[in-house]
Amino acid sequence: MPSKTIHIIFITVISGLAWVISFPLNEWFSDTMPRHQLLQLPAMLLLGILAGLRYSRLIPIRFPWDVALLIFIMASLVFWMLPRSIDTAVIHPAFNRLMHVTMLAAGFLTITVLRQTIFEIRIAFMAMVSVMVFVTGMTLVTFNILLCSSFNIDQQKETGLRLLITGMFFAAGTLFTFFSGLGKKT
Repeated sequence: MPSKTIHIIFITVISGLAWVISFPLNEWFSDTMPRHQLLQLPAMLLLGILAGLRYSRLIPIRFPWDVALLIFIMASLVFWMLPRSIDTAVIHPAFNRLMHVTMLAAGFLTITVLRQTIFEIRIAFMAMVSVMVFVTGMTLVTFNILLCSSFNIDQQKETGLRLLITGMFFAAGTLFTFFSGLGKKT
């Protein structure tokens, strides 16, 4: 199959999936907190990562832009986990679509930057994401007050528990990457 055809199919599939998640399924995803925070947000991030895996080599990024982009990615992840942002995204579909675009960009840029940056920055970034997801989960599980008014306390606790588990998996992945990377350096 010609390269141009593969590019067209790939872009069509990624765009189609992003459109389905953002438009026809948006109301379903916004119905519960676990769907919104554990399915919709990561799905858009994953679509961006897939696009980054395919096209990130086309965009050279050098220091200090790599660090600035990692700060943008972290800020995006933090912003979309704030209770006020979650509530606003659920109430206003246009704001939720801004989350989708931001997560697509963050996913694409994550792969682009991590491929081109030094090992130590990669590990620090992965560790920060692990800690952020874990702490967010801990906060949602620990607080017995409703942090997001668009959902109920049971959904908040369920989301928190799943974020705790996800944070542990990310931490294990970070440790695996760190030790396998050390083996390659020596």
